[in-house]
Amino acid sequence: MLPPARKALALELARLPTLTRLSLRLPDEAVATVSAEGPTTRLRVAGSWTIDSNEARGRPRPGIAKLATESDASSASILLTPAEGYTVTTEREDGAYTIDVVSRTPLKAPESKAAEVPGPADAGAAKPVVPVPQPTRKAEAPATPDAAPEAPPTRKAGSGLVFPFTTLPPAALFERGGVATLVFETAEPVTAPAGNQGLAPVGAPTRTGPVTVLRFRVPPGRLVDLAAVTTGTGSAWELSAGDTLSPSDTLDPVRKPDPSGRITVSLALPRPGSATWLDLDGERIAVVASAAQRAIGNPKSRRFVDFEILPSRHGLAVLASADDLAVRPQLDAVTIGREGGLAASTAARKPDPALAEAGTLAVAREPWEQARIGNVRETLRTLAGTAAMVPPAERGPARLALARANIANGFDLEGLAALEAAAAEDPLLATQRDVAILRGLALVRSGRNAEALKALSGPRLASDPEAALWRAMASAGLGDWKAAETGFPNALPVADGYPTDLAQQIRAQAAEAAIENGDAETAAARAEDAAHLPRWIRDRLALVRARVSEATGQADAALDAYARLEQVGQRPVAAEAQLRSTLLARAAGKIEPDAAIERLERLALTWHGGPTETGIAVGLARLYLDAGRWRDAFAALRRANAIAPNDPATQALSREVRTAFENLYLTDKGDRLTGIEAVALYFDFRELAPIGRRGDEVVRRLADRLVGLDLLDSAADLLQYQIDNRLTGPARSAVAARLATIRLMDDKPMRALQALDATNLPELPGELKRARALVRARALSDLTRTDLALETIEDESGPDIERLRADIYWGARRWREAGESHESLLGDAWRAGRPLDVQARADAVRAAIAYDLAGEAIGLERLKAKFSEAMAESPDARTFALLTGANPTKTPEFRGIAARATKADTLSAFLAEYRKRYPETALPERGAAAGERQTSAEARGAPPG
Repeated sequence: MLPPARKALALELARLPTLTRLSLRLPDEAVATVSAEGPTTRLRVAGSWTIDSNEARGRPRPGIAKLATESDASSASILLTPAEGYTVTTEREDGAYTIDVVSRTPLKAPESKAAEVPGPADAGAAKPVVPVPQPTRKAEAPATPDAAPEAPPTRKAGSGLVFPFTTLPPAALFERGGVATLVFETAEPVTAPAGNQGLAPVGAPTRTGPVTVLRFRVPPGRLVDLAAVTTGTGSAWELSAGDTLSPSDTLDPVRKPDPSGRITVSLALPRPGSATWLDLDGERIAVVASAAQRAIGNPKSRRFVDFEILPSRHGLAVLASADDLAVRPQLDAVTIGREGGLAASTAARKPDPALAEAGTLAVAREPWEQARIGNVRETLRTLAGTAAMVPPAERGPARLALARANIANGFDLEGLAALEAAAAEDPLLATQRDVAILRGLALVRSGRNAEALKALSGPRLASDPEAALWRAMASAGLGDWKAAETGFPNALPVADGYPTDLAQQIRAQAAEAAIENGDAETAAARAEDAAHLPRWIRDRLALVRARVSEATGQADAALDAYARLEQVGQRPVAAEAQLRSTLLARAAGKIEPDAAIERLERLALTWHGGPTETGIAVGLARLYLDAGRWRDAFAALRRANAIAPNDPATQALSREVRTAFENLYLTDKGDRLTGIEAVALYFDFRELAPIGRRGDEVVRRLADRLVGLDLLDSAADLLQYQIDNRLTGPARSAVAARLATIRLMDDKPMRALQALDATNLPELPGELKRARALVRARALSDLTRTDLALETIEDESGPDIERLRADIYWGARRWREAGESHESLLGDAWRAGRPLDVQARADAVRAAIAYDLAGEAIGLERLKAKFSEAMAESPDARTFALLTGANPTKTPEFRGIAARATKADTLSAFLAEYRKRYPETALPERGAAAGERQTSAEARGAPPG
């Protein structure tokens, strides 16, 4: 038996001003590794491949001393040796592996160590939800030389499930919900062996990116274990279920900042493989296998705000709670992070150092309360008069006193005006700490949080705890809850020295910041009830406590608390409680989708402003998406973008809605839409259309819909824009063929030729070149350029070509050739002994008419001998008998039959044959019912006569 043919992988070379880049195109299933062999870097691709390096040979390669390729029975490799003074970096992304040779920095670069490179993410995994793409990672250079590979395992295989391999691959094992998930990162085929320990397979093994996933139901009361064993003939992994476990090591998460200062979590995992995202039972789990032979895993669940590290026997499994979570394997560790850094976790936090010793507070309790005693109007009038009457040298302190009294009584804008007037007149006063903090306080309470943050961020206030407190308040007002929670823990004690009402307001905001960051324990502590609280603060704290119940899984308690707040809470709190109650009840299945939508629609009519309005729009949009109410969902996103475009909830919704919009046109989700609905949705919400190649495909699908609605001009305009502004190369030529077809449908053959001529390229794929030739010949025929039309297709063959050739002869009134061509189309149908179909009867009638008009008695007699019997049993028997009788052209009926045959739509038959040959690129039938799928058998039209 011959070995399987090796598939070629193209190696391309690019020279840039700062580096030399080699790009190796890799398919999704290819598994690649990078290792260092002295000064040489080896890129190894496992499998039956060969590397085509012709593109990179015979060309200058700056920085590359030697380039070679190797192939053996199980892999293909690139070996690259950099020139002196250069170093090598590698990365895999977008279906290619890139090797960059760059000039070495003054510091000597460390040697690189073999690192497993992840394969491309599975396109089927969701957006999601959106569903979010798996990040790629670079093979990083370690600071130590390559470690020697582990010796083969010595433990003998037992009675468990044994999975033998040529080379022991990285593996992972974790259990969730009574189901053990086993992952192997290998290109070798994996099957589930039979066993007697009660491990029942759950489905067949599946392939996701570079890994194979197997799932087994675990017998109750049994412990699953994974061990590296020897089978006598090689190494293997053994999965077992019993009462004991083999010795293992523990993964301990450590919080640490990355080079940019963002918080990440790191785990020391020896010899990690790539990170692969799996969709298991509706959960998004990242799995990192390990090639270490000694078991190393996470013995218990470790919950963080953004993710959960699941219990695992070997390797790492991370359950994502955030869409942008990134799991990145390093050399002997795995790092978990987010683009903006992780939120505060439940891990114990060491006390941070104090910002600075708090001195005299800018907001002192006694003067604040004194300003609110007695006749406040008279007090403010007296202070304003004093500030106006005192000498200029004393005016600054007088205005500062007036500002303090105004702010204490809730007149923040008036106090802010007094502060700014005092600072403008007295430059020395403007530099004082108290003035800056009072100004920040007034700006925060006035809702001008961005200005407050800027005013409180000067160098002299960087370590001031009171300024830090109001920076946290400003961040909370902006919805930047992560920054707010970063500031509150150290600065919150400052509020103990504040007036009671102001301290209560700050603690309520701090409680909201904690729950927004998912820290339910801290939020519950800050939201404890107290006596003599103002009603609006009491309601806000009650709302936080209800949210704590929701976050900790106490849905019934949370719903009861929300219901009470809806009835007795102040209006802003009641509106938010109604929003959260509706969404929680729907998520818990306690109300139907229509009821949830109705409640939120009523709330949207009665409440406007703030994060609650944004939440209503976001909640409604998601409910509309689930219900398939696309127009309502898109309109809700538009409202959310108008209200709060920078809100994280709006941005997350925007990603979900854009994915849904894209799927309407690129998947079968849009099949239930009529053509008019699909076209109207696109033009009403075209800002949601994706960019890049998928956006181009959406436009082409939409053009098909427009053709189905007989809106040919609109369809042509869409494709013309693609050709003029979006596409290049063969893709542009393919779309031009579609445009030319639309022009033919619209009786504009000259414009069809112009579209083809403007996009002609010397080297096009054979099928595309043939399709363009068909359309071109048809356009030339419609322009009566018969000889050119025939010349265009003279070297082509096939049913579509023969029908087009017959149409060209018929249109040119070359009757003898037309008769022969139509007779040729009939082939041996007369031998079949069954009735002719509609198209065959039409061809027989056309052949007879052509022979009559050409005076071809011999051809007519031959046609009559072949098809008289078959046509006699058809509805066209009388017509065929007349056409093949004596002197048919002299009969009165002949003129009518010939006229009907001449007027018959031959373009429809041509396009039907075109669709059969090119179903992926052909247009639908003009004016066809919207949303219908094109079938492989197209109706040809009734025969004339």
